[in-house]
Amino acid sequence: MGNSTGSMFYAFGAFLLIYLVGVSIYQIYLWIKKWRENKEEKED
Repeated sequence: MGNSTGSMFYAFGAFLLIYLVGVSIYQIYLWIKKWRENKEEKED
């Protein structure tokens, strides 16, 4: 039982890590996109 719960925990931890990394990358992408749009507007 201990081995099975351990693998479940690792699977959940890996999923959570991938999810957090994905969300972080998406937020950074949106921030850069927004920043570039604002910069282009100021140059005009």
